[in-house]
Amino acid sequence: MHFQSAIVAAAFFSAAAAVPCSEIGWSAGNMGENPALDPFDPQGRWEVVKANECWVRFQTFKPGQNPKDVRVTKTEFTATPGQVAHTINNYFGSPGNIMLWLPMTTTSFQYANILPPVISEDHAVVDGQSSIVKGRTVLSIILPSGAKKLEVVRPEPPDQGESDINLKRATELGITGLKGTISSDDWAYSTAAEAQLVLLSVYREQVRAYFGREEPHLNNAWLTAEKADSNDT
Repeated sequence: MHFQSAIVAAAFFSAAAAVPCSEIGWSAGNMGENPALDPFDPQGRWEVVKANECWVRFQTFKPGQNPKDVRVTKTEFTATPGQVAHTINNYFGSPGNIMLWLPMTTTSFQYANILPPVISEDHAVVDGQSSIVKGRTVLSIILPSGAKKLEVVRPEPPDQGESDINLKRATELGITGLKGTISSDDWAYSTAAEAQLVLLSVYREQVRAYFGREEPHLNNAWLTAEKADSNDT
């Protein structure tokens, strides 16, 4: 992923070639020492997409559980406004709940406890979701190729006299349901721990550049994700 300000761009491995872990860009230092593979190199060995054009679901797995067990792999989405509203109002579990999704933005990373609630005066304060444990959380990512096939399903409005606090917060965060059909090639996966390492390195570099009155060096500010096909590392 290539991160800049509140907009994130993601670099994902393509099927064109296998790339050794030793060549991954985040192995390079902040000052450019130990040069590593440039994810945007002209050889085209990477599939590069903007993360804020992706949908993401943060799923925490149980201690001892295989993280791959909580990856979302389905290709059919059938959310209705009523189901979305029901799930938002019964977040901690209820018959009829469905999977909900977030845009891959800074606010969503705050919600997932990957970034702190307070980042700066330029960002909104976002309290994290208590059920998400960043050390045991998988990111299931719908790439832009899949996102453009899906319809956004917003929650239906509350009944008269019913509280709308949860619905308002969900709307502010961008939480939504999805409807449509994608393919397995439209999926990619990463982890909250990896995302946090990248985001924190970006934050530190931006702080350094701010006080040094210079442009930040964000050449290493990206995160890799594994495609659904196990051959696309």
